[in-house]
Amino acid sequence: MDSGQLLKMQIVAYDDAAFQTPSGDSYEVLINPESYALTYASEINQQSAQGSSESVSSFNKRSPQSLTFKFLFDGTGVIQRGGGGLLSGLAVPGLPANKPDVMTDYESFKAVVYQYGSDTHQPRFVQLQWGPLLYNCQVTSMTITFKLFNPDGTPLRAEAQCTFQSVIDPTKLAAIENRQSPDLTHVRTVKDGDTLPLMCYREYGDSKYYYQVAQFNGLTDFKKLQSGTKVILPPIAK
Repeated sequence: MDSGQLLKMQIVAYDDAAFQTPSGDSYEVLINPESYALTYASEINQQSAQGSSESVSSFNKRSPQSLTFKFLFDGTGVIQRGGGGLLSGLAVPGLPANKPDVMTDYESFKAVVYQYGSDTHQPRFVQLQWGPLLYNCQVTSMTITFKLFNPDGTPLRAEAQCTFQSVIDPTKLAAIENRQSPDLTHVRTVKDGDTLPLMCYREYGDSKYYYQVAQFNGLTDFKKLQSGTKVILPPIAK
C-alpha cells in the first residue's frame, strides 16, 4: 500500500458484539482526527482493617479500554468531501454552490454511532477503521459543539467530542485471559496417568481436596479414573 495515499477513517456499524454481522451502515469522516487518546484503567478496592490508620489497596479488575477524539463537521464549503480531482480534506478556492449541510452530516454520523439497535436495545456496535487502527467499540459519550453560524442561526461548523469503549466478545475475553483461578468452576478431561489427587494439586495447589471433589462428582472409586472422563472441579473454600 502506498504510504502517501490519503485514507479516511471509516466507522462501520455491526449488529452483534462478536462483530460478525455488519448492519450495512457506515460513515466516512470529513477530516481525519489530528490525534486520538487511548485510556487504560484498573479498578482498585480500598480496604481497611479495624483500628488501622491506613487502607490497603487491592486489584479488582481492569476497566474496559476507551478511545477519545474529535470529529469535524463543516458546512462552509471550504472543505471538499471526495471527488473533483482534489484530495478530500483540502481547502478549495471559492465556495461551491451546493455546500454541505452540517446538521444533515451530523445526523448521518449519529445514526451510525449512536442509534439504538432494535434487537440489542443499546447503542450500536461500531468498528473504527483507520490505518493500523481497528477498534471494536460502542460510544459512551458524545458532545456536539456548534462553532460557526449563518445569520439565520443555522450552524456552519461543528465538532463532536466522542468517547468509545472497547467491546470484546466474552468467549474471546476468556481465551485471552486464560482464566485458571481456583475460584471458578472448571471441567477437566481425565488423561492416562491422572489421579484425582494429582488433578486437585494442579487445580488448587493442594491434593488434599480430592475427597471433596470426589463427593461433588459422585465418584465412588476415585482411585481408578477412566481416561476421557469429565471431572468437575468446583470452587473450594480454603
